[in-house]
Amino acid sequence: MIDTIKLKFKYEHKNTFYFQEKIHQRALNLFYATGNRYIWTNNTWRKDRQKQGVYTPKYWIEQDFLNPAKTYFCLETSLPKLLYGENHSIIYEHQLDDTVKALHEFLQTIGVYIFSHQIKSAIPILLAIGKNIHLEKVCPCDLALKALKPFDYKAHSKYRIVDFSDYKYRGKELIFSKGKISSETIKAYDKKREVLNNAKTKEEKEIAKKFEDGGAEILRIELTLKTPRKITAKFKPYLGRKKPTLEAIFKQHIWDALLKQEVNDVFNHPLQKILFLSLEGQPFIEKFLDEHYSHIQTKDTIKGILASLQAYGLAETRSRYLQRYKSRQTWYNYLKRLGELQNNFDVKALNNLTNLKIHSYILNQFGISTSTQEELGLNFNNQLSKNIDIKRCNT
Repeated sequence: MIDTIKLKFKYEHKNTFYFQEKIHQRALNLFYATGNRYIWTNNTWRKDRQKQGVYTPKYWIEQDFLNPAKTYFCLETSLPKLLYGENHSIIYEHQLDDTVKALHEFLQTIGVYIFSHQIKSAIPILLAIGKNIHLEKVCPCDLALKALKPFDYKAHSKYRIVDFSDYKYRGKELIFSKGKISSETIKAYDKKREVLNNAKTKEEKEIAKKFEDGGAEILRIELTLKTPRKITAKFKPYLGRKKPTLEAIFKQHIWDALLKQEVNDVFNHPLQKILFLSLEGQPFIEKFLDEHYSHIQTKDTIKGILASLQAYGLAETRSRYLQRYKSRQTWYNYLKRLGELQNNFDVKALNNLTNLKIHSYILNQFGISTSTQEELGLNFNNQLSKNIDIKRCNT
């Protein structure tokens, strides 16, 4: 579903109540902020509304970074929060008009006169889309994040784990950031904990109360595109020469396709069987290799990658290999050889299958099929196959 958007319009600066606070652009951490440029907003009014439990989008008027006499109106909002007061509910494709109406009404509230057709034809300068995966009949969300944690490589991206241990309900986020200005991020986190930790509106607090009383387990995977150039590039295969206006990108099949591609690139790694084997204990690995491979050189090849994965992880293993051999093609040949070797062992023989099953389930929710799913005999249309044994889990 679509979540957060940021829109920008050419707009004359007006010194009204809603824009009476003057702040330096750098205070907003705008990557394009330069020189002595300012924005005008009213954060005091926004915070008062938040204290009353009313969701209020971020908004401001900013100076052009080249010509300070030219100004723009900017709005950044979570669309589900704007429509429902909370971001657990889903925005559907057919709700474009409702979304535009809600945006228009908020703009009128703060005395900004931008019309509905302008909103529809605006090209977002930031866009977040995501998917909630319900795990109540599968496993706790903590185990799902644990199953995804070893997949720490994405091309041209930095991987980090954010720990919210200082929050009441704790939690973690697995985040990939792309580019020097982090123009694109893909992250996975526990949606229930995120709601519990950040509930501010009346609607959010009601959902938080239900989460406290019930057993919701929701994994959220979210893609955020943070520049117009990145948005244009991602949507071009689906829109062709059409501009990625809010109206043009408000399409469920495009959101689904973009998320599927990102999840496939990150979490459907060709060495996933070896990656899960590396999570086993050393005595088991020795026994496993003896049972599946007779050639000493073959076992040594697999032991080498397993030792590196255990010591450094997937991303650092790749980096060290490239530094040593100075050749991407050599790395790709190595991947191909390892892929052929891993296809010769029986994944059902792994000591701990929990992570593997959870990982397969998550991929399946995005329509991604793997040979592992077939080998394990997982039929996710069958309710019984969703009850994954969480007692035997990897440490």
